Amino acid sequence: MMYKVLAELDFRHFKETGLPVTNLEYSACKLGPVPKALHNEITSGKEVVLPDDMSTALKVTKKEFEKTEGDEGLGFWFSAKRAPNLKLFTPRQQRILGEVAEIYKGASATTASKASHEPDTPWSKTIKKFGHEGERIDYLDMIDSSSRLSRDEVAHLMEENRAFHHNYR
Repeated sequence: MMYKVLAELDFRHFKETGLPVTNLEYSACKLGPVPKALHNEITSGKEVVLPDDMSTALKVTKKEFEKTEGDEGLGFWFSAKRAPNLKLFTPRQQRILGEVAEIYKGASATTASKASHEPDTPWSKTIKKFGHEGERIDYLDMIDSSSRLSRDEVAHLMEENRAFHHNYR
């Protein structure tokens, strides 16, 4: 569920501004968008191993969940150890966070997974484009006629953002 919330935050913010909030790259995996770098950072085999900077803020427990096929699976439940510092987010990011929190409040991971597979979602566009799972979701695929910015404008913003991160990382 954490991956779905992060992806929804990034995708919605990107559609409005041309930039994601987290700068994570997502892959179209079986159950929905997965930020591979984050996943690799916090997992070791079938265990979650949070780095020190995350373990002060998050608690992780293993939890059974219902898969989309109806059988049970093992997953991880992330819960906050402390209140979030929302001052780290812009007012727009806070608004989108609130919208995403409202959407997913009370939803199961299975419900969220089904939602991420709906037509015209970044996940489904990636699967349609490549014909299989595991490929990187292209943020540019989120830009459509309802977006404030054109694909060219967003591509330029993305290039500037990459250059900034390369130069000042």
